[in-house]
Amino acid sequence: MKSASSSNIQHPLYTMSDEDDPLVIAPGGDLILDVAHEEGGTRYSYRVDSKILQQNSRYFENLLSGRFSEGQQWHADLDALRLGGITDTSAVPADVLPHISIVNVGRIAVSKEAAIKTLLADFLRAVHGSDLAIANPPVANLANLAVVSDRFDAIACLTKYVQRRKYIQVIDAKSRGKPNPTLTEERVRQKLLVGLLLDHPTWVTKYSKYLMMRDSVQWRPGTEEDFTKALWWDIPNGVEDELIQRREFILETINSLQAHFLKLYTSGERQCKLGYDTSLQCDSFQLGEMVRFFHKIDTIRLQGKIYDNTEPTYYLGDVDRLLSSLRQCSNYQVDSNHNHCGLRSRLLPLLDLIQNQLNLETGSLDTGICADCWTHHRKEYAWKLAKRPVLWTHSRALTGNRSLANGFPRKQSGHQRDPSSCLSRHVAVRDLFMAVERDWTARDGL
Repeated sequence: MKSASSSNIQHPLYTMSDEDDPLVIAPGGDLILDVAHEEGGTRYSYRVDSKILQQNSRYFENLLSGRFSEGQQWHADLDALRLGGITDTSAVPADVLPHISIVNVGRIAVSKEAAIKTLLADFLRAVHGSDLAIANPPVANLANLAVVSDRFDAIACLTKYVQRRKYIQVIDAKSRGKPNPTLTEERVRQKLLVGLLLDHPTWVTKYSKYLMMRDSVQWRPGTEEDFTKALWWDIPNGVEDELIQRREFILETINSLQAHFLKLYTSGERQCKLGYDTSLQCDSFQLGEMVRFFHKIDTIRLQGKIYDNTEPTYYLGDVDRLLSSLRQCSNYQVDSNHNHCGLRSRLLPLLDLIQNQLNLETGSLDTGICADCWTHHRKEYAWKLAKRPVLWTHSRALTGNRSLANGFPRKQSGHQRDPSSCLSRHVAVRDLFMAVERDWTARDGL
């Protein structure tokens, strides 16, 4: 760490703010923090209580312990005050108190100088248990506060503070009963980060699923990692990579449905079960209509294998929209005798099965990240760490775990929830999406 200045002389790394007097967080505080967002940036000064800081932040506990030059200098300055006859620093003017300088407050998304000053002040107010500048801070404020708290290792303190003040509940209450707005990706990511860092599991599950379903500009091919962007653009603790992995398996599963029917109708095995002379013509007709439909909605590419230098691609965009497109298939029939031979009657039940696990409006959120399992059972829970099942069959899902078809019951809350049951539900859904092969014909009755 860089050595801190203990006097009121301007630190060479900073530009002084317009206001010389520090903002008072603790009226009887014994320390002045001089904080800048970046080297060369404007410095903001705050009068704080060193004991409260050490109690609520491991960063400040270590910094002021005497193991670093800043803490050693601070103790030396306090000793100098005592030698000068000052034993009670609560009555000492701010210009006499020792200073400690800090650079970097975390990967926040605040550009205006006044906003940075207020954000730092709110973080310190929360640490000291005081009221924030805004009575009910919006999501963006909470997200920035979470980033700063993570930077100074004060997440536990801020979590208790936010839960006690019920800030997240107020945000949810304001949106309850209103038409569902189209959330920007940044807002979704902010809520996910707040839920993850500040222990609000509902937001973790809901908005991790939302992000997987809607896709992310961060996951597009050729996008380079930008460490200057706010922390929520690279969700920490392994969550970002987990979301990418889950989305890829979800897309692979949907694609396997299309591949399943194309394989059936090109296998030579009779698909029309009516036993008419027209059954062979029915199969050929259905194959042609199927290929034309998939090509129309742009989920299949007809490409020669004699010479193919096409780069592999995958679906970009909303998974709900993709599923809706697949549902548009018509009930094609070669003649009036073949009313139920088409793709539609066979595809829709399988789409229902998948969409039941992916629909953002349903109570089944097992494809989203369960905060409890992620924290306490990650090795058994994470898709990225799991070994792929060799085969998933629909018949076993229906008889052995009927809930896959009809939807899992809503999770119990609080102490009533059985962690093992919770994990087993997640794993059952994970097996569907991660299987190397899927036997869809069991549901098809063929």
